[in-house]
Amino acid sequence: MMMQKYRIKNMVLVALFTALIAVGAFVRIPNPFFPVAFTLQGVFCAFAGFLLGSKLGTISVSLYVLMGLLGFPVFTLPSGPQYVFQPTFGFLLGFILATFVMGIISELKGEFSLKKSFAASYAGLLIHYIIGLFYMYIIYNFHNGNPTGIWTLISGMFIYFAKDFILFSIIATVAVPIRKSIKKYV
Repeated sequence: MMMQKYRIKNMVLVALFTALIAVGAFVRIPNPFFPVAFTLQGVFCAFAGFLLGSKLGTISVSLYVLMGLLGFPVFTLPSGPQYVFQPTFGFLLGFILATFVMGIISELKGEFSLKKSFAASYAGLLIHYIIGLFYMYIIYNFHNGNPTGIWTLISGMFIYFAKDFILFSIIATVAVPIRKSIKKYV
């Protein structure tokens, strides 16, 4: 009976964070410099890693990506299997690994401290952008036939990285007290 309660609770938490990530994709903040708006997907992916841990957080983000690839309208652009050819799809893949790494670091032995929270947050952010930029480079240069240098992509993504750096710093700051306050429920 206890194991069944545990499984149901985990399924509800995974579904909740999957839904939050999907909602975060549609919270669009206009970007005055580029046509791609700022979104809050990364915020909820980070919270999934911090609050659900590496396993459930990764399942939640993976489920979100899978839903989009199956055609559910959860991505910022039209969903479906063809989305893998979007230059920004790598950032969705980056969310998966970033959430896992953030969860792993936050689960390391010892108290979940502010130092550990910032280390996890910045490690996740770096992984997210490395995977996203690498994928974008491949799509532009080999699929779209639009040769683009890596430094051009990095400079074009800098404003998004700066926004995420600020958001992930805020997340790292609030994750510690939030996690402590909900520890008995999650």
